[in-house]
Amino acid sequence: MTAGTFAAPPTQNPGYPPAVRTAWLDLDGTGSTVVAIEDYGRGYFCSNLDLGAPAVRAVVSNRPDQDGEIDLTQYLAGRVVTINVEAYHGAGALMDTVPALFAKFMVPSARPVLHYVLNRPGNPERTLGLRASAYSWPLAGPEPVALQLQFEAADPICRDPNTKTTTAWAGTLGAGRLYNLTFPRVYPTGGGSPSNGVISTHGDVAVKPKISIYGPVTQPQLTITLQNAGTVFMLAFVAGFRIDASHRVDLDCAAHTAYYDGDPTQGVLSSLDWRYFNLAGYAPGWPVIPPAPESAVMALSGQSTSNITQAVATWQDGYLT
Repeated sequence: MTAGTFAAPPTQNPGYPPAVRTAWLDLDGTGSTVVAIEDYGRGYFCSNLDLGAPAVRAVVSNRPDQDGEIDLTQYLAGRVVTINVEAYHGAGALMDTVPALFAKFMVPSARPVLHYVLNRPGNPERTLGLRASAYSWPLAGPEPVALQLQFEAADPICRDPNTKTTTAWAGTLGAGRLYNLTFPRVYPTGGGSPSNGVISTHGDVAVKPKISIYGPVTQPQLTITLQNAGTVFMLAFVAGFRIDASHRVDLDCAAHTAYYDGDPTQGVLSSLDWRYFNLAGYAPGWPVIPPAPESAVMALSGQSTSNITQAVATWQDGYLT
């Protein structure tokens, strides 16, 4: 795959390297079928890549008996992505084969992923899931063949393809030791020490992580505390709920789901202690971690734990550009 800048500037300062801009479509997100949106070797060029801007899901109502509105808007809607491509016979393109390169991405049932790298420090890669909405390639003359590919992005957030993780260890807890001497003397439990994980994002939007709690543990309690705001989220399970060794519970803070061993047929939402969602001192709802400079500390506790009892949070940073 050979790709260059989408639209070369009229002049190039010789003291600076050429701008790094490249983008490609991945048919199913696995990398098995990939086509660059610009390929000098095949004689076609991207004249425009418009990532669009997310629409806003407005939630407003009129103020009764006064001017203005009650505005409860907080969420984004989808975005429209447009790619314009031109193919030139003089540049080596076999003209009418270029539209066929993109045809499979324009089937409405397909869900291609757009990958792109723009001229930014570190040349970070971003991804955006798409669904085809329009495809145009009129035959208006010998050359160029001008294509327009248009997509809808139901999730308007551009994602870092790298998944971030953090782990909180519960530590080993036992019953301790009781010695019947002149007076009862209780010794502290043995085993490993607990340790916390830190969730943070340098993206543009807040993250709602996926969290897997690995057993053994009885009545696990997971706290996520925002460092700056001091807000505490609690995901706790009811008394008697147990995750055995070699098993886990997967919590999705965005989808609001909880599955034993990741199996959708083994939902455990009913085993969550929902009192904490409305209890004084705790934040209502599922954890949401705002972008930097905010960060969150994740801690796991419970009964009958071992040195392998842990909670692993995973997330991808999200951006608007």
